[in-house]
Amino acid sequence: MARSVNGKEIAREMNDKLRAEIKQLVTGDANSPKLVSISAGKKSADADLYVEMQRKASGYVGIEFCTMRLPETATESDIIEKIKSLNEDKTVTAIIVQKPLPEGIMHDAVVGRIFPEKDAEGIHPLNLGRILRNDADIVPSTPGAVMKILRISEVDLYGKEVVIIGHSAIVGKPLSLMMLNETATTTVCHIGTAKKGSLVKHALQADVLVVAVGKAELVKGDWIKEGAVVIDVGINKMGGKIVGDVNFSECAEKASIITPVPGGVGPVTVSILMRNVLRAYRKQNVKN
Repeated sequence: MARSVNGKEIAREMNDKLRAEIKQLVTGDANSPKLVSISAGKKSADADLYVEMQRKASGYVGIEFCTMRLPETATESDIIEKIKSLNEDKTVTAIIVQKPLPEGIMHDAVVGRIFPEKDAEGIHPLNLGRILRNDADIVPSTPGAVMKILRISEVDLYGKEVVIIGHSAIVGKPLSLMMLNETATTTVCHIGTAKKGSLVKHALQADVLVVAVGKAELVKGDWIKEGAVVIDVGINKMGGKIVGDVNFSECAEKASIITPVPGGVGPVTVSILMRNVLRAYRKQNVKN
């Protein structure tokens, strides 16, 4: 039976450390780190919950959290103008643009206007490019959470067969580079793999399987190699409850380590976001 990862406990320990570091850094009349959240239009309950998690974590660690909410009628230009203003505001440490945005507004287009050093989510093209060079300091929150969980769980990635199901620009692709930087043998599966009929074959080869596709309980127990590490990034609603992309009960019978949903990757993702804000603050305020 697999050991279930307690993401809440990992996040708690991270947040305690961040809180201590921020308390030490912010002395006298110095400004605290400040994270500004931009959203536009109506938000789902899930999206609002994610923002509230950010607010709560910020408050605990000592980051000022401010929200900037624009109406459904907001245009891409409206959001970009707000970003330009925040870029120039020296009291603002970091910026996050919440999903979803109103129809017709491209998330990548507006995020690309955030100064790289103020990119809370680590998804500005320059920050993503730094992963390729293995010198990224501010990293995408969810891939950063996956790597943190693997380190805490003492999973040695060197030479291991890592299979990532899902190739999004903010999870699967950057995570594959982070795995390669750890000298893992990395395979990325996607819709083409599924249509070819080889998804299960690849999954069964994985020493470490990461699933990030947004399909409730897609991965079954017979997809898992005995003793594999299974990291479930998905968050889905099914039958009135929150489930991941992995059938937890089935996969836990064969895996050695597995992350639950909820309570696995999610809390650590928020803590990585907080860590990014602190790193941004150091870059902007601490002189070498």
